[in-house]
Amino acid sequence: MKKTLKAFLSAVLSLAMIVSLCLPSFAAEPKTAFIVVSGMNTFPLVDSNSDQAFPPSSDSITEMVLKVILPVLSFFITNDYDALGDGIFPPLYDCFGPLAFDEDGNSVQDINGTLFDCSLVGKEEPFIAGESNEFATVRAGIDTFGVENTYFFNYDWRRDPLEHADRLNAFIEKIKAEGNYDRIVLAAFSMGGTVTCSYLYKYGSDDLDTIILCSTAFQGTSCVGSLFSADFSLSLSGLWHRLALLTRDNTWENLIDYLDEVLESAGVNSFLENFANGITDNLKDRIYAELLIPIFGRMPGLWALVPDENYETAKATMLNGEETEILVNRIDTYHYKVQNNAEKLLSDAMNNGTNVYLLAQYNWPSLPISDSVSKSNSDNLIDVRYASGGATSADLGETFSDDYVQKIQSEYNYISPDRQIDASTCMFPEQTWFFRDMGHVDYPYGESTDFIMWLATSEEQLTVRSNPDYPQFMTYDYDNAKLLPLTEEAIAPTTVDTVFDILGKITVFFFNTVNSLFENVLK
Repeated sequence: MKKTLKAFLSAVLSLAMIVSLCLPSFAAEPKTAFIVVSGMNTFPLVDSNSDQAFPPSSDSITEMVLKVILPVLSFFITNDYDALGDGIFPPLYDCFGPLAFDEDGNSVQDINGTLFDCSLVGKEEPFIAGESNEFATVRAGIDTFGVENTYFFNYDWRRDPLEHADRLNAFIEKIKAEGNYDRIVLAAFSMGGTVTCSYLYKYGSDDLDTIILCSTAFQGTSCVGSLFSADFSLSLSGLWHRLALLTRDNTWENLIDYLDEVLESAGVNSFLENFANGITDNLKDRIYAELLIPIFGRMPGLWALVPDENYETAKATMLNGEETEILVNRIDTYHYKVQNNAEKLLSDAMNNGTNVYLLAQYNWPSLPISDSVSKSNSDNLIDVRYASGGATSADLGETFSDDYVQKIQSEYNYISPDRQIDASTCMFPEQTWFFRDMGHVDYPYGESTDFIMWLATSEEQLTVRSNPDYPQFMTYDYDNAKLLPLTEEAIAPTTVDTVFDILGKITVFFFNTVNSLFENVLK
């Protein structure tokens, strides 16, 4: 009997040891809530009648265009700037005026966006076919975490990001209560960076395991800063280059760049620029007083996009002293306590155990609204220096000089292989990745969203050295849908590039020669 009992106890103890050793292998994966914080206007804004307010409906655009055609045609005959303004400003205001905010920074009309206040179960249809931007990332999130654990937070981009932070906090609290999650991952896009940093300012990072800022404007963008500072002038070459890159095709891109060189040499670009800028110069005061300021100039959301270097000048340009005192107090709170304090907010989150990552794109022109903006290296909307939290970059189309060395010395090299980016000056150089030739928040579904999911699924803080497949500098090959490490070979000019370069140089030489001969004849 004793031998039987002893054998039984031995068997039980052995079984317990085996089970305890095997338990880790059967441990459940941590349950993750994946939240995508959208950028500006991923879904249209609608009014109280559910009619589309922004972007304006096709009927509204058509009506506006029909009303401005006659004044524009008349201007070519009369050259009367006041008559032109009288003819085009009222239809433009009628089209965009419903978006206007009052002098306190509140929407004049009852306008809002489509909101998602729970998981995407039953609401996934707009996302499951997503090929790029937030939609592709939501689709990748559904693939990785399941539709029941994937969330989409969007908002009315015109409003104060500090207000959105309150709703985001309530959103996260609801998710925690309903889902019993081990981890909460936040992937913010574009304007979503202003919302995320506002959330950190008001509520801290205790509830967040990972923050991924994808092409965000958490430090502003020069196109809004310049526009709000009245630094406005059309750059036709910038417009041509922007159109070229939007083709996502090397042949078309180089053809458009070639045509730009031809038009520049023929003086066409200069003529059109001078003509357009002559109109805006003569009507600038009215443009601001009758359109920009009353419609867009009082939106707290847009003020969150004004960089620090433009901020005080922009306030003096756009706002009117005591009449806008309440609005100024609101936007000052965001600017000085959130935007200017972002490095501390994100550092505190990292020190609190939250993983933080910044992703930025470059080698694209921004909106061609001024000389300074046209020279800025951007992702077609947000300057790389702002999206990356302080990277030093060469002007668009330029590279650092041969004797340039990174500004902050380190054991690591932070200069990109194409010598356009110095990441040593970033807030977090070890947690900041760059994508050459990828447009703003593009992130095509596939290898680029796989990268985002790699960040989102890691429980440990990753760095730019954690995975050789994802180095600090990468490029996206649109022709082959490949995310590649950036090397000199990856950005070498193709045969097509070289042919158009040669044609461009020949054409420029031809026009310069003809111009010289013409000038000599005139002499």
